[in-house]
Amino acid sequence: MHAYRSQRRCGAEAFLFLFVLFGGAISPKFALAAGALAVGLPADVAKGGFTYGYSNGNDTSDAASERALKACRTTKDAAKNERLRSLCKVIQLYSDKCVAVAMDPLAGTPGVGWAVADDRRAAEKQALSQCEKTAGPGRAAACVVDHSGCDGTAQDTTPPK
Repeated sequence: MHAYRSQRRCGAEAFLFLFVLFGGAISPKFALAAGALAVGLPADVAKGGFTYGYSNGNDTSDAASERALKACRTTKDAAKNERLRSLCKVIQLYSDKCVAVAMDPLAGTPGVGWAVADDRRAAEKQALSQCEKTAGPGRAAACVVDHSGCDGTAQDTTPPK
């Protein structure tokens, strides 16, 4: 009987140690999100530009957010524009999802879009749709996927180029 109590006590102590070490099961610091999307979006994209960054495959949501913000603030457009850099903020955390960003590649045009979805094809389709809606009737067909990627076990259904 004594051995049983000792093993049970050790198990409980080990659980308590791990619970405290990792901040508890409900700690937001250890959320399941391993990816993040950050966007810098001025009121007028045609005049102010657009910047974004995303990060996949991170251990924590904090790391994903930090890397996405850094990517958003260091794009070619953001590097030249302090106002645009200052607008970068994490707009979505995700895990086992794909992210896509689409835009009209012509400078001075308003078309941009992004999406997070279960697979790459769906994310790209949604991002393109959002870009087409913001591009206006004369530029909707110009929207293209700028970047996309998948986190964790998300399905990458896009055929290799």
